[in-house]
Amino acid sequence: MSLQLVIYGPEGEQFNQYTTQRWPFGTQLVMQDGRKFRFSYAPTLLVVGNLLTAAANVANHVNTTAVASAAGSNSPSTTLGATAAAANLYAEGYACVSVTPDAGHAYKIDNHLYNAGSAALVLNLAQGVGIENAWTTTSRVDLIKNPYDGVIQAPVTTITASPVGVAVEPIAAGAYGWIQTAGIASVLTSGTVILGNPVGYIQVAAAVGPIAAVTDSVVGFCQRVAASGAWSDIKLLLDA
Repeated sequence: MSLQLVIYGPEGEQFNQYTTQRWPFGTQLVMQDGRKFRFSYAPTLLVVGNLLTAAANVANHVNTTAVASAAGSNSPSTTLGATAAAANLYAEGYACVSVTPDAGHAYKIDNHLYNAGSAALVLNLAQGVGIENAWTTTSRVDLIKNPYDGVIQAPVTTITASPVGVAVEPIAAGAYGWIQTAGIASVLTSGTVILGNPVGYIQVAAAVGPIAAVTDSVVGFCQRVAASGAWSDIKLLLDA
């Protein structure tokens, strides 16, 4: 698999989809005009113009109890709750330490084996990376999937993960392709958006709308207003 992190063009590549993982998750596609896209996996069919979020966290895979592991270890362990983890569920994802010792560090996961739950999971970290400080059973570890691995339509009620982009192609269930993260995009809107104002996730499935509260997740700014239930033109701000 290629280790290329940024691809520049060509126009039209953003509409391609693949049956295998051609690039690492999150590989960035940049167009000459500044639009940006990220390589992603779709577990269900994506709908063009829909707002997407990362996969929801698994409750028993966050705030897990670390196994004592020495500083510098490239394969530390943490104990899962009573939910199984498929092999490499968190490959290209992250082990984030939320309670000291070693709190505040996030480590890229390369691979791991299947775990039936309620057992220690060995995390093989990215090559050349070791934990900065020793883990003890006081340390708490959150296992977070790569945000572009398993993107889903933004939920209809409560958001379950961070917004990550907008579908630009009906990527088939189980396929890979590009989602847009920056630049002008045609996005499903709900409610009355205002030209030039910010838009965000408003707890309407797959749509963005006017920001009503500071708790709304900002997605971008409105370039052209369409009717509620139609597709407005939005300058996305989900990528640097």
